Amino acid sequence: MRRITWTVVAVTTVLVLALPALAQEGQDTCDWYWDYNYVKSGGWEYWCWNPTLGWWYSTNGKSKSTAVQVQG
Repeated sequence: MRRITWTVVAVTTVLVLALPALAQEGQDTCDWYWDYNYVKSGGWEYWCWNPTLGWWYSTNGKSKSTAVQVQG
Protein backbone atom coordinates (compact mmCIF):
# COMPACT_ATOMS: atom_id res chain seq x y z
CA MET A 1 0.00 0.00 0.00
CA ARG A 2 2.87 2.38 0.75
CA ARG A 3 4.37 1.77 -2.66
CA ILE A 4 1.10 2.72 -4.38
CA THR A 5 0.82 5.88 -2.27
CA TRP A 6 4.38 6.96 -3.12
CA THR A 7 3.74 6.24 -6.81
CA VAL A 8 0.60 8.40 -6.79
CA VAL A 9 2.47 11.22 -5.00
CA ALA A 10 5.38 11.04 -7.48
CA VAL A 11 3.12 11.04 -10.56
CA THR A 12 1.04 13.91 -9.16
CA THR A 13 4.18 15.94 -8.43
CA VAL A 14 5.51 15.42 -11.95
CA LEU A 15 2.19 16.44 -13.51
CA VAL A 16 1.88 19.54 -11.31
CA LEU A 17 5.33 20.69 -12.39
CA ALA A 18 5.06 19.70 -16.07
CA LEU A 19 1.59 20.91 -17.06
CA PRO A 20 2.22 24.68 -16.60
CA ALA A 21 5.35 24.39 -18.75
CA LEU A 22 3.42 22.60 -21.49
CA ALA A 23 0.68 25.25 -21.38
CA GLN A 24 3.24 28.01 -22.01
CA GLU A 25 4.97 26.16 -24.82
CA GLY A 26 2.76 27.59 -27.57
CA GLN A 27 2.81 31.18 -26.32
CA ASP A 28 4.84 33.94 -27.92
CA THR A 29 7.68 35.33 -25.82
CA CYS A 30 8.35 39.05 -26.27
CA ASP A 31 11.14 41.20 -24.88
CA TRP A 32 13.54 44.02 -25.76
CA TYR A 33 16.67 43.03 -27.69
CA TRP A 34 19.58 45.01 -29.09
CA ASP A 35 19.32 44.90 -32.89
CA TYR A 36 19.92 46.89 -36.08
CA ASN A 37 16.68 46.24 -37.99
CA TYR A 38 14.87 49.52 -37.22
CA VAL A 39 17.71 51.52 -35.63
CA LYS A 40 20.56 51.46 -38.15
CA SER A 41 23.18 52.45 -35.55
CA GLY A 42 21.85 49.81 -33.16
CA GLY A 43 19.28 50.15 -30.43
CA TRP A 44 16.70 48.40 -28.30
CA GLU A 45 13.92 46.83 -30.36
CA TYR A 46 10.90 44.85 -29.21
CA TRP A 47 10.97 41.33 -30.70
CA CYS A 48 8.73 38.33 -30.14
CA TRP A 49 9.56 34.63 -30.58
CA ASN A 50 6.81 32.35 -31.87
CA PRO A 51 7.74 28.76 -30.91
CA THR A 52 4.95 27.24 -33.02
CA LEU A 53 6.06 28.88 -36.27
CA GLY A 54 9.76 29.00 -35.32
CA TRP A 55 10.49 32.64 -36.10
CA TRP A 56 11.08 36.07 -34.60
CA TYR A 57 8.79 38.97 -35.49
CA SER A 58 8.59 42.65 -34.67
CA THR A 59 7.02 45.90 -35.74
CA ASN A 60 8.65 49.32 -35.78
CA GLY A 61 5.76 50.78 -33.74
CA LYS A 62 4.79 53.29 -36.45
CA SER A 63 3.13 51.01 -39.00
CA LYS A 64 1.37 47.69 -39.21
CA SER A 65 4.19 46.13 -41.21
CA THR A 66 5.98 43.25 -39.56
CA ALA A 67 9.57 42.13 -39.93
CA VAL A 68 10.11 38.37 -39.76
CA GLN A 69 13.41 36.60 -39.16
CA VAL A 70 13.36 32.84 -39.70
CA GLN A 71 15.59 30.88 -37.36
CA GLY A 72 17.49 28.36 -39.46
